[in-house]
Amino acid sequence: MKKTVFSLYILVFFSCVSTGLFARDINLDGIYINPESPYYHTLLEKKLEAYQVAHSQFVDRDVIFACWGDGFTVLYVKEFPRINVVYSYNRTSRRHQELFRTTGTITAFKNSASGTYLFMKRLLAGSSLIPRGETIVLSVTSRSVMTLESTYPFIDFSLAPGGDTLLYETKDGIAEYAPDTGRSELLIRRQAYAGIVRSGEPAIAAVSPNRKKHIIVSGSGGSYRSVISVAGASWELPGLTSASELFWVDNTILVYRVGDAGNYSVNLYNTATRKSSEILKNSLNTNILFSVYPRIISFLKDQVIQVYDVRKQNIIMTGLEGEDVSFSPDGNRFVSIYLKKLFITGISMVKRSNIELMKTANEIAVLYQNLLDSGKNLNNEYSREYIRRKISVYRAMPE
Repeated sequence: MKKTVFSLYILVFFSCVSTGLFARDINLDGIYINPESPYYHTLLEKKLEAYQVAHSQFVDRDVIFACWGDGFTVLYVKEFPRINVVYSYNRTSRRHQELFRTTGTITAFKNSASGTYLFMKRLLAGSSLIPRGETIVLSVTSRSVMTLESTYPFIDFSLAPGGDTLLYETKDGIAEYAPDTGRSELLIRRQAYAGIVRSGEPAIAAVSPNRKKHIIVSGSGGSYRSVISVAGASWELPGLTSASELFWVDNTILVYRVGDAGNYSVNLYNTATRKSSEILKNSLNTNILFSVYPRIISFLKDQVIQVYDVRKQNIIMTGLEGEDVSFSPDGNRFVSIYLKKLFITGISMVKRSNIELMKTANEIAVLYQNLLDSGKNLNNEYSREYIRRKISVYRAMPE
């Protein structure tokens, strides 16, 4: 089956993800495999078993977003019927503490550089058929809550580098909002990027660590335009297909997503040479995140977590499935969510458990192969292509 046909089918799922319509952690096995199949439940159990093999620390269930507050604390959102609760979790004492409660549907969850503030996007049902969007600013220290009005229902903000401020679009351009003072200051005038703005779509900015360069992105659903501004020159970054999977790795390099649904790649772009290089190709989704302090990029190869060390320029395939992967400031541990279960995993334990993880990966590949050979309990005509890709990624687990 051609990859393009497969891509067309899963476009409906990943276009929803790219616009923030659903939380992350979509269980693709449940889409392509009949849950009544005995292979289905065994596959899920084996993937959870991989976390045991890696000696991961289980934190909580029904989790939809997570991030690091500091090296010892994880902040996360747990979903309950009709309410969401933000918790902190201390990995040494293993104690949970409730911080905030909020209604609505959470579509984005980010923390400031110092961990002082949490920024959330939520949808609230209103009188019209279209939900109303709000940006919520939570102070972890004072437990105060501030609301920023927003006309866009999904994520329409980014974080400023090295501080506790938020970047969002106003009628005059990109402004920087400081929660501690409640003041906003215009950072980038609208004239600088007016040519890429699409009607009804927000413009989202990413600013380099030294604040001398920036890229503005506008669009939705995998279709975007962008403009990079460096030392008075400006040009478009070709092929970019996500505003949220875009980060400055340093003052010169950007990491970003290219490709279309079911066939995504992870690229690095050098703003000095204006050349890009590919570090991952042909993935169902990528879920790129960049952890600033340890300088580690995380992304997915067909749902399996990959880790790219910027300093060493090497990739580690973990053998674990999950999303929302971010690293602690020291780079020793990462959080991930699989089946709405939140885990903390030591990267050193992943390396030490390589042989056992290889064995588990092989067992998962065999289960997928047996399911494919049986020809039963496949949910749709695209299931075979999905299963073949899962077999391939698990068999690629390095020795």
